[in-house]
Amino acid sequence: MNVLYATQATALGGRDGWAASVDGGLKVKLAKPRALDGAGGGATPEHLFAAAYAASFLEALRAAAPETGSVITDDANVTVTVGVGRPESEDGLALDVSLALDLPDVDRETAQVLARRAHDLCPYSRALRDRLEPRVSIA
Repeated sequence: MNVLYATQATALGGRDGWAASVDGGLKVKLAKPRALDGAGGGATPEHLFAAAYAASFLEALRAAAPETGSVITDDANVTVTVGVGRPESEDGLALDVSLALDLPDVDRETAQVLARRAHDLCPYSRALRDRLEPRVSIA
């Protein structure tokens, strides 16, 4: 692969620690959520993943829009919900992911076409492809 951009981040202390990028662009205190027997009150890895996926998927929608003659307006948004739980047939934790698209001025049918295409373009969707199927809803 021809890597166009790469970054590094380091975590210390796991879910009750810190995570930071080596370039100083990100530094966040992490807190284990109450649902996982933590104190809560801080960012979780799921927060970080949800934000990154939302931004990347919106960018993929913008890249796909010209294929349908659509325009993704500045107020368009993607909300990603990331849940973590214990699968019945496996050890450890697993993710549950859903995306909610709000694409003003794009009709529902076109939004569905764009969502399918964005899943092909978005690196986060591609990384998840063989492991889980994110649900998509359109406002």
